[in-house]
Amino acid sequence: ELDNTAARGQGVFGRIGCATCHVPSLTTGPNSVAALSNKVVFAYTDMLLHDMGPGLADLCIGDAKPAEFRTEPLMGLRFAETFLHDGRATTVEEAILAHGGEAQRARDRFARLSRVERNAVLRFLGTL
Repeated sequence: ELDNTAARGQGVFGRIGCATCHVPSLTTGPNSVAALSNKVVFAYTDMLLHDMGPGLADLCIGDAKPAEFRTEPLMGLRFAETFLHDGRATTVEEAILAHGGEAQRARDRFARLSRVERNAVLRFLGTL
């Protein structure tokens, strides 16, 4: 269960547009293995490719263009020590501020948050 600050941060996360790509939950399809069938997974991803802008455009994987990245699941984020595809960000806040392209508007909204709201979002992300 989230504390009040993290719960407030979860709401701000959605309000500023982060949940557009970092979709809170996905549901698995039918599966003959009951443990895998129609289960809700709080992965915080849409599993789609998104243009992240020229600041992150430095590699191509498969059919992706240099600035395209699959939305990173945030599940387990609290265990990460570096962030982004190449580990260039050492904090979650630094990783958010490096977002560009399709995520630019959400990044800008995050950057304009009050310190209290920004800390609430970071507290929430620290619970994932």
